[in-house]
Amino acid sequence: ICAKPEPATTNAIGFSLFDRRSASPYFRDLREFQDDRRILRNPHKGWYWHYIDNGYLRDNYRVRHDPEDHLERFPGLNHLYLRFDWGDIEKEKGVYDWSYIYKIIDEWSQYDYRFSMRFVTYEGDGSIPFATPEYVYRAGAVCYALPGGRLEPDYGDPVFLDKLARFLEEAGRKFNGDPRVELVDVGTFGTWGEGHTGNGSDRLYPADVIKKHIDLHVKHFPDKFVILNDDHINHRWDRGRAENLELIDYAVSMGLGLDDDSVCVRYYAEHCGYNTLRTPWLFDYFYPKAPVVLEFEHYQSVAMDVFKNGYPFMDAMQRTHATFAGFHGYPRPWLQREPWLAEYAANRLGYWYFAEGMELPPLAVGVRNRVKLHFVNRGFAASYRKYDLNLRLTGEGGTCTETLDADCRLWEPGQAVTVDTFIVPMGLAAGNYAVEIGLFEGERPIELALRKDLQTADGFYGIGQTEVRCL
Repeated sequence: ICAKPEPATTNAIGFSLFDRRSASPYFRDLREFQDDRRILRNPHKGWYWHYIDNGYLRDNYRVRHDPEDHLERFPGLNHLYLRFDWGDIEKEKGVYDWSYIYKIIDEWSQYDYRFSMRFVTYEGDGSIPFATPEYVYRAGAVCYALPGGRLEPDYGDPVFLDKLARFLEEAGRKFNGDPRVELVDVGTFGTWGEGHTGNGSDRLYPADVIKKHIDLHVKHFPDKFVILNDDHINHRWDRGRAENLELIDYAVSMGLGLDDDSVCVRYYAEHCGYNTLRTPWLFDYFYPKAPVVLEFEHYQSVAMDVFKNGYPFMDAMQRTHATFAGFHGYPRPWLQREPWLAEYAANRLGYWYFAEGMELPPLAVGVRNRVKLHFVNRGFAASYRKYDLNLRLTGEGGTCTETLDADCRLWEPGQAVTVDTFIVPMGLAAGNYAVEIGLFEGERPIELALRKDLQTADGFYGIGQTEVRCL
């Protein structure tokens, strides 16, 4: 039986829930083992840092960072965000130089970091005219010459799209199968890849053009989560409500996640709600299927009367069911100034699993034995990846491990979940056995919010004892 959430009316933490379950003589309350203070280092969730920020030529934060400091103690730092230009890689047609990207990946992945990417085609800066490579324009792609030496591509031009498709095909060959790459943004449309044409031509493009950029990313990164910037939609409601809603439906149908990189910007703080989100409802379409990514503007530019000690940002993370959150800024000053925000969000971004209870009667070897495990997810979001829930019996009479019929992607935030399934112990002698549970991605343990002293060297947690009988 697959794990299913309890009815929404059930209080995942209330006593009535446990009063009802504890009527079973074999129920064990596991809440005494919980630990909500320890920062867990789990994959596919957490904070990220802008390492390459708007192209190679803008060194911004990375070159001023201590090269010997790999931020090992930054709570919940999951990945480095690499936001670079098409023209950084392919300065000449068909000649690709990924050496700088691989240098970063090879160095930082040694410290268990992952990476996300955005390929940008326009920087809004005359000092970087060829974010789209010059050869593309020489081949006949339409571009718009703007004051200050800026060159903005026509994002729907067929020559531009043809050359872009070839570049993304090459990028997909490099990174779609690389497990170190976490996410890929739809960054090839708009200024700084943000899905709008501000600080540029301010041209209005139909939704069909944006769909073409979505399609190229989905096609060449079929095994990655592809993320859409909310400005692809919010910047152009003058396209018409019907067309924008159609674009939302299309992006959701393609399995995209959603990014908002304008949290705690003064304009939105003054004209939108407390959490500074322009369209909070928009995230309700996306988060059930794919991750939500939040980012606030350059940290040194955020006024304290807007930031408010991070409370609006925390509210935004919870409202959107965020899995990832990032910042523009030097990591050490950020961490020194905002240590409690960094710590608070580290576990709550994405999934955060607590074992609540267990129902395990004496077991019989070689037959089906019913087992119930009760969990609650106190993170902001569900997991978007299926992990294996394993139960292990260990004693003098042997060891038996079974993968339970459970899908943690169904463990919604704030909901009590019961894994109600069966195990068939094999090869064990009669006797008493330690009961251990563990959640795993392949060989990697997924940490649960349980006391560290309960955890075995291979990632299981000891949660009790049971008797095994031989029939």
